[in-house]
Amino acid sequence: MLSPRDRLLRNLDWNLLYTFLIIVNEGGISAAARKLSLSQPSVSNALKRLEEHFDKPLILRKKGVFTLTLQGMRVYEYASAASRVISNMADQIVEQQDTVQGEITIEIASHLQCPAFDKTLAHYHALYPNVIFNINTHPSADIVSHVIEGSLHIGLSNKKIAKTGLRIDFIGYEKMGFYCGRNHPCFGKTNLTIEDLKGGAYISFESDQPGEGLDAIAQFRDEHQFWGKLVAVSSNVEEIRRLILTGIGFGALTIDSAKPYVDQGLLWPLPPYNDFPVTEIYLVTPETISLKEIETNFIKLLKKQVREDVSQLSM
Repeated sequence: MLSPRDRLLRNLDWNLLYTFLIIVNEGGISAAARKLSLSQPSVSNALKRLEEHFDKPLILRKKGVFTLTLQGMRVYEYASAASRVISNMADQIVEQQDTVQGEITIEIASHLQCPAFDKTLAHYHALYPNVIFNINTHPSADIVSHVIEGSLHIGLSNKKIAKTGLRIDFIGYEKMGFYCGRNHPCFGKTNLTIEDLKGGAYISFESDQPGEGLDAIAQFRDEHQFWGKLVAVSSNVEEIRRLILTGIGFGALTIDSAKPYVDQGLLWPLPPYNDFPVTEIYLVTPETISLKEIETNFIKLLKKQVREDVSQLSM
C-alpha cells in the first residue's frame, strides 16, 4: 500500500502546480485564465483538484480577499523551485532541438594527407560543434567497397573506380617519398641512387599494388625495377613508420607525414630526391542514396575548401 507521500508523488500533476503558480503570480483566477487562455471555471477546477491532493486549502478566496494559506505558501515555494528546474530543462531541450547535431562517419586511407580535409574538419566543427565525427582508417579498396555497399556515405581514398551509383571527386594529391631508419645501412648517406636501394629489404603498404590505392608507388617501383625482399606489410601508416624506424627495411611515406621525423633525425630520405611518386586523393560518396543533412553540409564545405585551395595555388 502506498504511503501518503508516495501517493502524492505518483498522482500530483505538474499542470496543476503550474496553474497554481500562475494564479498566485497574476493575483487571481480571472487574470490567470487570461494568461493561460483558459476559461475561469477550468482554472478554478485546477486549483480545486490541487487542493484535494494536499487535502488543505491553498488560497483563501473571499470577497475582496485573495491570500495564500500557510500550506499555500509552502506549496508555492516548492513549486517555484521546481518551475526553475523544469524551465532550465525546457530551455536546454529546445536549444538542442534547434541545434544541428548528429554523427558523421568518415573512412580515410591511413597514409592519406589532405590539407583541404583537415581545414574542413576545423571549419565544420566551428559551425556545428554538436556534430560528432567518427573517423576510421581502411585501405582505399575497402573504402570504395563500403560506399558501393551503402554502409558508408563519405570516404577519402586514393582509388578511383567508375561504377554506377558511385561519385568520385578529385580533392587533392600527396607526394610520397622513401625513407629508412637510423639502424638502416643507408641512414646518413648522401647522393644515393635508386641503384643503391635495389634488392634492399622493403616495407610495404597493403595498397602498394597495381590498381590499388597506392598504385603510383607500385608503378614507380615497376618502372625503375625498384624491387627488394619484402619484410613487412601493413595497412596502417603508424605501423609502416614504426617498421621503418626499426631499420629492418625502407619504405614509402607521405612527404608531409615524414618531415617531422626527418627533422628529428629519426628518418632519412632516400632517392628519388625530386621526382616523387604522386598519389591522387578522391572523395568517394554514393550518388543514388539520400544523405543526412549533416553529411551533405560536410561534403559541400569540403568541395568549397578544395576550390579555394586550388584558386590560391593558381594566383
